[in-house]
Amino acid sequence: MLKKLFAGVVLSFITYVSNADGEPEGAYVSANVGYANVQNWWTGSLALTINGGYQFNRFFATEVGATWINGVAAQYPGNSYQSGTYGQNQSFFDVAAKGSLPFSDIFNVYIKGGLGVGLSQTDAVSSWQFTAPNVGVNTGLYLALGGELKLTNQLQLVVEDYGMMPFIGDSWGNVNVFGAGLKYNF
Repeated sequence: MLKKLFAGVVLSFITYVSNADGEPEGAYVSANVGYANVQNWWTGSLALTINGGYQFNRFFATEVGATWINGVAAQYPGNSYQSGTYGQNQSFFDVAAKGSLPFSDIFNVYIKGGLGVGLSQTDAVSSWQFTAPNVGVNTGLYLALGGELKLTNQLQLVVEDYGMMPFIGDSWGNVNVFGAGLKYNF
């Protein structure tokens, strides 16, 4: 009985502290636009990310997200032994825990960690019309470091650096994205 009473008091205190600080709690969505570097690509590309999550208190949230990386295409010259076209698209989905450290009422930094599932699609067409499509699915570690600046109680400016590191790098490598966007709290 004493354990239940103690747990109830602690839970009440945590709820009071999290509600007293004026921070939004509950569901949120965020969207980022950024620049992606993919380990086995020769150039960077545009990335779009959307996340949805639940903020339990000002220090802890959970979230799911999806990132789409714009395809990279290349045209090889006709006199090359590898002449033809090549294109690659990447996307990954993640589930993560988010820990925040508030520095003031309007600014906090956070770190996210979780599991990511990536999809890599490659298409190659040679000048002899030989095609070599390839699709790879992989799982990996998802990590992010970012900051949020509160514009209103419902709207925040978000800047973050995030990426996914596959556990096994068969058809694609590490993905790193630096992006900025907005977060809306319901």
